[in-house]
Amino acid sequence: MIARIHEWVAERVQGSVWWYRAPLLLVLAWILKGYLDDPATSSLFSGINLGFHEMGHAAFSWFGNRILMAAGGTIFELGIPVIAGVYLAIKQRDPFGATVCAFWLGTALVGAGVYAADARAQALPLVSPFGPVDVDSHDWTVMLMKYGRLSQDGQIGAALRRAGFAAMTLSLVAGVGVLKVMAAAGAGATARGGRADWDVG
Repeated sequence: MIARIHEWVAERVQGSVWWYRAPLLLVLAWILKGYLDDPATSSLFSGINLGFHEMGHAAFSWFGNRILMAAGGTIFELGIPVIAGVYLAIKQRDPFGATVCAFWLGTALVGAGVYAADARAQALPLVSPFGPVDVDSHDWTVMLMKYGRLSQDGQIGAALRRAGFAAMTLSLVAGVGVLKVMAAAGAGATARGGRADWDVG
């Protein structure tokens, strides 16, 4: 399996340069540290996640179902990074970009975990473009009350946060692996007199 994944990545990174992508992994590692120190921290992904979260509410409001509308925010917030990662991996043949999307998904999972754990306390400041914020504006309160799981908000939130930390960590490991394959492919191309994707002329 590992050999097949390596071959799949190697086919897609021919001619790609590893070294100018490496600093991005350092930035992502720093962001991960921030989330580990405080899961409720803000990062460059926070505004993006919030934007897609609110878009999800708007999209699912057309169904006219309160539960679907409440869930729509989290569905979009988690689903968009997955769709973007699949698109980059398959259509754009960009496995490194896909690993960044996996990290993005991890940030969304941690954010969802923080939100879910707040279902009873409702201490987080909420943003709602659909009217005044009240007790029914908290998505996870609505969803967990519907299914009789409100008392488990802490456990559900913790599970989502753990999944997010795992996704971010694995994405960094995968990103390093992709860069190693790029470096090896670049070295091989140089030895054969080939050119990388930044060469011109």
